[in-house]
This record gives sequence, C-alpha cells and structure tokens, in this order.
Amino acid sequence: MIKAVIVDDENDARFLLRNLIEQHFSEQLEVAGEAASIADAVQAIHTLQPDVVFLDIQLREGTGFDILQKIENKNFEVIFVTAYDEYAVKAFSFSALGYLMKPVKIREMKKVVEQLAEKISLLKASSEKRLKVLVDGFGEDRTINKLVIPHLGGFDVIALGEIVRLEGDANYTHIHLVNKKRITASRALGTYEVLLLDFGFFRIHQSTIINLSHVRVYHREGGGYVELADGHQAKLSRHRKADFMQRFLG
Repeated sequence: MIKAVIVDDENDARFLLRNLIEQHFSEQLEVAGEAASIADAVQAIHTLQPDVVFLDIQLREGTGFDILQKIENKNFEVIFVTAYDEYAVKAFSFSALGYLMKPVKIREMKKVVEQLAEKISLLKASSEKRLKVLVDGFGEDRTINKLVIPHLGGFDVIALGEIVRLEGDANYTHIHLVNKKRITASRALGTYEVLLLDFGFFRIHQSTIINLSHVRVYHREGGGYVELADGHQAKLSRHRKADFMQRFLG
C-alpha cells in the first residue's frame, strides 16, 4: 500500500481528492493525512513519512514549492495538483513524478497512480526505501562497501572505494568516480553526508564531500585545499579545517 498525504488549502479540494482515491484507488493508495498550510504540510511529511505527496501549488500563504524548499531530504514522490498550468515547467524542475489539473479526472489519476506504483516498486526492490538512498552490501569484515543509487531506469550499485567526491547542486548530487564517470542522483548532498560520515568520507565544503582515501595532496595556501585522485582540487572550508585535519591525520 502506498501512503499518501494531501496538501491543499481548500477543504473541498482535499475532500474531493480523498474521495476520488478512496472510491477508485483504495487498493493502491492510502491517505495517511492532510494539510492546509505550509507549516502543517512540513510537519505532516516529517511525521507521517509518506511515499507520495499530492501537492497543491498555489496556497494562500505561498506555494507548494515553498514546502519542498523547507525539506532538505525529500523521501517521497511529488504529484502536483493545481488549476494553474503556468506552473507545469517549474513543477517538473523539482522532479515531480506527475502533474494533475483540477478538477482531477479519473483517467488522468489512473495514469499517475500506475506511474507511481511502478516507480516505487522498482526502486524499493533496489533498497529498503528509495529516498533514503541506502548504503548496501557487506564485506567479509561486515563493513558496508556499496552505495545503492536508485533512478528512473533502475539503480546503480557503486563500491564506496570508487567514489572520489560528491558535489551538491541544489536538490541533486553529482557523484564522481575514479574512472571519471559522473552519476547524478536526485538527492541533496546532506543525504549522503549522513550516510557516508562513518565510512571515510568528509564534507570538506558546503557543496563538496570527499573520500579521504582519495586525497593525494593537502595545500595550506589560499585557506587550504586538497588535490584528489582524479586531479580535482577541492577547497577546504575554514570552519571545517580542524575537523578535516583530525579525520585525515587520524
């Protein structure tokens, strides 16, 4: 069962969408909660941990995008529901799974639910829950040595030792490997900082996490920076310098 939260500042709109789901899609979806404001929506998402959020774009106190910007690690899919199609392009820039126009038609809802079920099924097969971007795979010494990165086409499984650095780009993370390949994950850098902290990785700068085993040279000049195995030079944030030296020198 896919857990859903409905966010809309209009009572009638929430009622109609909930009724549509309960009448026609109850085998696939369960409405776990509702919210009418930005604050309530953020709280509901954090508390209920839904698989999908049906999100109205135009709210009295702002927009649905304001909600997304307040949640760093979005561990849910987004279906925008709105009467304003001018927001369509911006909606998909947030990697929304679907886009429904009000009044929501059963036919269009069916397409979105099928997409949602297929995507969640595919990605949950690769990890316990996709949006945690779980570290997976154990070596003989019981240390975690692989990172599973789900995406629309399936997932990539990467040995941690192959990762040189990770660079944040808004809600995305670019993962650079020793073979010069770059994989883009639709998760914020903070997600990976939490996952990789105990496995030899360090957030050297607000926008960069490095694999300490791939540091080749440390330079003091210019405030400090490191040269990595792929030739990239990564600037060391001043307030992270002491922690870096402690981690790097052991």
